Amino acid sequence: MNLKKTNGLKKFPNIRDGTGKASVIDLGSNSVKMVNYNVDSQNTYKPYHQESSRIKLAEGLVDEVIQQSHIEKTIESLKLFRSIIDFEQIDYVLAVATSAVRDAKNNVDFIDQIRKETGFNFKILSEHEEAIYSHAGAIRSLNLPSTVFFDIGGGSLEIVSSKNFEIQKVISLPLGSLRLTQQFSNDSEFSEKTISKIKEFVQKELPTREFLGISDSDDVVLVGVGGVLRAIAKYNQEKINYPLKKLHNFSLGLEPLDNIATELLNQNTEKISKIESIGGSRSDTIKAGSIVISELMKKLSFPSLIVSAQGLREGTLSLSLQYPQEFSKHEIDVVHVEELIHLSCQPDVLSEYVEDLVRLLFSMNLVSDKERVLLAQSISKIDTLSSFRDVDNVLYTILDDDSILSHREQLIIALSIIYSKKKKKAESLISRFEQILEQTDKKTIKKISTVVSLCDIFHKTGTLLKPKSDSPDSLHLEVHVSKNHFPEVLLKQACTKLENTLGIKVKLMVYYEPSKQSHFKPIGIM
Repeated sequence: MNLKKTNGLKKFPNIRDGTGKASVIDLGSNSVKMVNYNVDSQNTYKPYHQESSRIKLAEGLVDEVIQQSHIEKTIESLKLFRSIIDFEQIDYVLAVATSAVRDAKNNVDFIDQIRKETGFNFKILSEHEEAIYSHAGAIRSLNLPSTVFFDIGGGSLEIVSSKNFEIQKVISLPLGSLRLTQQFSNDSEFSEKTISKIKEFVQKELPTREFLGISDSDDVVLVGVGGVLRAIAKYNQEKINYPLKKLHNFSLGLEPLDNIATELLNQNTEKISKIESIGGSRSDTIKAGSIVISELMKKLSFPSLIVSAQGLREGTLSLSLQYPQEFSKHEIDVVHVEELIHLSCQPDVLSEYVEDLVRLLFSMNLVSDKERVLLAQSISKIDTLSSFRDVDNVLYTILDDDSILSHREQLIIALSIIYSKKKKKAESLISRFEQILEQTDKKTIKKISTVVSLCDIFHKTGTLLKPKSDSPDSLHLEVHVSKNHFPEVLLKQACTKLENTLGIKVKLMVYYEPSKQSHFKPIGIM
């Protein structure tokens, strides 16, 4: 079948002038993936469609040459992607190739054939580029300053270490799950002797903490991405009946990881393929992958790791949007990555209507530093209250974001917003998620919800608020109304709740502009 070619996909290297759709295609050793994103004027994006085809390109490498059968299989998958992209009217397409294509002697001819038959112009990433792109995608979504980051793919393992957001080391190792499986096994089944050989090989290849520029005293977090890691994390969540279907920012301990690895290494591929969270697409490579992750954690002395749902594709998109010229010339380096992460980790800016109130509550020690952060996040999502008919929609709208916050912190925010409108429903949800929440979190939820209820009034009416305090247990709220209709009763109720929750006295004074009709000029409500 001949594919009708168009004169290239519309490419605007800077989507910041408006909104658009972007597609990132990642051609790896095991599979080729495409994710479509909605991108707004602030260069923020959200995925809305994903396709994946398991082509096992690395298996098609014979004497470092990609065989024609695997070339054809790859092109057929890419023709499907092209059809979807044309149908979706995608504006901006990025296509990158990694380990298997990078290692192939005929990669230039391969990429040229893809371009001629599909219109996709693939960029072959170097080992360094693959590592820092993936690091950028993961760390910008987690806001963790000091990390050892790894991306385990089919052909290679990338590792990037950083301190205070500054990259220390970037390395790429031949420890991909598919590569190791092919290297040590003919049928994806591992004997005890094979397992020992793989562990020995992996340990020799892995770096030390000293090489990565981190010491035992450094407060460093291990962060990982990759299909094998996601499958293991999902399986762990199934085994512990984790109440959230969410992987991003999920903490996976070494002990449960080792337990899963031992279980999988003692099963055949067919049995593993029937595990829902793993399936046939990972059943033959997850054994080697689990060994690599386990040995990495042991060698670098990490008792747990954080799973990121964002990596190479998100890093590629972010860097290309922020630095279009450098990206097109293969000139992206660690400085660009560090700057991108810094720009992505700016604190939330509160609405002018409520910023002074939150700052005052913090200075009065009525909210802790952590509660202040959660409160700011809750207020920033206050617009979700306008569509409050379905509590579950509010809950999952908030939890669907790949946030820098932990699952527990995201739950506190979602439940605080729900509590401000539906107390009984929120209390039942608190019980539902008790496996994640801590004992003191209900008090925090009640406190944040009370402030959210108050801030919602000022946010929606655009009313000027002047808060002040002359004692640790007294709060004065001076409200200046510029609209004809103002919810005085709701405001009084919100202030009463604030008094009861925080254990303070609230004095409220409402002033109306002379031109506005009201029998209160001013009125002391409380």
